[in-house]
Amino acid sequence: MIPALLLLVVQTDLTFVRHGETVANATGRYNSRTLNTLSEKGKAQVAALTERLVREPRWEGIVVSPSPRALRTIAPYLARTNQRALVWPLLYECCTERPKRPATASFPYGAKITLPSDIARHFVIQPGEDRYPAPRGYGEGLAQVQASVAEFRRRFAGRRILVVGHSAHGGLFLKGLDGKLRHVKNAEEIRLTLK
Repeated sequence: MIPALLLLVVQTDLTFVRHGETVANATGRYNSRTLNTLSEKGKAQVAALTERLVREPRWEGIVVSPSPRALRTIAPYLARTNQRALVWPLLYECCTERPKRPATASFPYGAKITLPSDIARHFVIQPGEDRYPAPRGYGEGLAQVQASVAEFRRRFAGRRILVVGHSAHGGLFLKGLDGKLRHVKNAEEIRLTLK
């Protein structure tokens, strides 16, 4: 008789948060001044998010998009709890372009990531992960999303992880992990248990 095999199920607990509302989100005017500036509502959302997060048990890892709006969303929590988060370029916003095209095989990287000096101490950039993804359209953006899903599964499986990202990329990232498309709201937690 062959003994029964015991299958070990690895559970990953993911909490995803989109950045707080920006001036661009509030006004519909997207430019270099509005894209990464939190609106007054966004600042209030970040304060409320921070209060909710400090009541949670600590995560085993915190990863964040390199965009200033995402960094500024989680920085108050990191300061309150004396923690640092990993800047993860693959979380950078993408897939907002029209028309939508199928995924390509790859995507390029562009400029070197720079952190806002007033909050830089709360973040870590790994060697070799210091450039922004620079997809040149929707198809390359989907390749970035696919890479983020595969890399998340490889690096963070079996852990309790907080991810701070964006709307378009975030929605597709979450769908890639569990098959469900969601509306990703500013500074609101979405919790997934992945097996």
